[in-house]
Amino acid sequence: MPRYTASQAARLAWLTGRIAKQAAADDELSEQTCVDPKFQREIDRIKARAHEEESYQTYAARRQLDEALRAAARAKTRLDAAAPGRDKAQARRARNDAEAALKRAQRAARRAGI
Repeated sequence: MPRYTASQAARLAWLTGRIAKQAAADDELSEQTCVDPKFQREIDRIKARAHEEESYQTYAARRQLDEALRAAARAKTRLDAAAPGRDKAQARRARNDAEAALKRAQRAARRAGI
């Protein structure tokens, strides 16, 4: 289910209220309905936009996670190949930074539903 922004949720609530109000005024014996179809079209547009945004967020989180995994693997390889001393310490800091970025990317991916 897509997540709606505050303005989208407020607009959906308002539109649903308008539809309910018009439906209550509807004569159940007549063939025609009092509910204006433009309200339903606007609801459909809002839902489509939220779904599109959710798809984009999922794609971005997946891309960020893949990039962080590759960076962490490169940093670990550099640490294994580093000479003792200053190079090793610098490589260790780079690996720690890459692993921290990987954890952030994993949290973002979990929030995005991956």
